[in-house]
Amino acid sequence: MIIGWIALFGAAVIAGWFLWRVANGGAAGADRNVTALKIIVWLGLAAVLFAARLWPLAFMVLLAAGGVMAIEMWRSNTINKDLGSREVTQPPKQKMMIEEAAAVLGINKDASADEITAAFRKLISQIHPDKGGTDYLAAKINEARDVMMAQFEKP
Repeated sequence: MIIGWIALFGAAVIAGWFLWRVANGGAAGADRNVTALKIIVWLGLAAVLFAARLWPLAFMVLLAAGGVMAIEMWRSNTINKDLGSREVTQPPKQKMMIEEAAAVLGINKDASADEITAAFRKLISQIHPDKGGTDYLAAKINEARDVMMAQFEKP
């Protein structure tokens, strides 16, 4: 009986310490806070079971808590190692060719500047993200216009 009350008192002290640490901004991160909170809940549950003289159940709760925490820590470490080992590389961006730009705008590759501008305005008015289109399509149309207009610029 006395061990149950001591365990309950210990869980209350640990919970108070945790709340004080979080309130003072001394917590290192959200993951550590969640882990500490889980430990407090498991210990509190075990303390209540000890206080109620349910010794076997209390020991099973402590064993289960240890197992669950160990699995979660292993999983977290494995995921972090896996994510850290991957290099995120972007594929090389290839410049749009005049033929592709003309096809995007729906004009001939030897179109005039006015035809390019008219085709661009017609498409962008239909595909603009503000009108329900996507950023990707708008970017492609802008790139096609820039590629087609580049042939009229003087070097």
